[in-house]
Amino acid sequence: MKRIAFIAFALTAVVCCSKAPVVKVTASFTTNKDVYQVGEELIIENTSTVENNILAFCKWEYGSEEGKNVFYGLDIEGISFDAPGLYKVELTAYAEQGAGQDTYSRQIMVIDENDKPWAYFECPALARVGEEVLFEDKSVDNIGGISVWNWDIGGVVSPYQSPLMVFDAPVTGMVVTLTVTDSFGASDSFTRTIDITN
Repeated sequence: MKRIAFIAFALTAVVCCSKAPVVKVTASFTTNKDVYQVGEELIIENTSTVENNILAFCKWEYGSEEGKNVFYGLDIEGISFDAPGLYKVELTAYAEQGAGQDTYSRQIMVIDENDKPWAYFECPALARVGEEVLFEDKSVDNIGGISVWNWDIGGVVSPYQSPLMVFDAPVTGMVVTLTVTDSFGASDSFTRTIDITN
């Protein structure tokens, strides 16, 4: 009888002292793209996971540091921004009964469709055969920065930002066109003519 009582006590002690499984919360979400236009709705999918528990609720914070918005819910819709800039979207995911939480955030770039690069360059209107001619890029882009320069200098193509050319024959009214493209794919072109004389 004593032996049975001892075994029962030992089993009870093992059951009572076993550790609860560790709860691990991993907050995460995806967006359908990285760059949005002003006023365009972000499509966000909550991809948070919880091990050994369930996802109870989520806190979403988004906007700029000056004007932060807060929303509570597993999923969020209707986020858009009315001015170009870099915005932060932050998600804090919570397990049931305060068993754990985790935070994840990412930056969202918002651009104005009218905010494309402005192509422009300077060069002499008149140059001589055999002398160096600098085609100096003066293009600007407010968001993203210019990443591609495509020159057509009288039929000669150059990818350099400010090419230096030497001409070996006179040309009247040679057409020079610069097309610039920013890191978001927006582009603009500028054209002018130059005369090459002896």
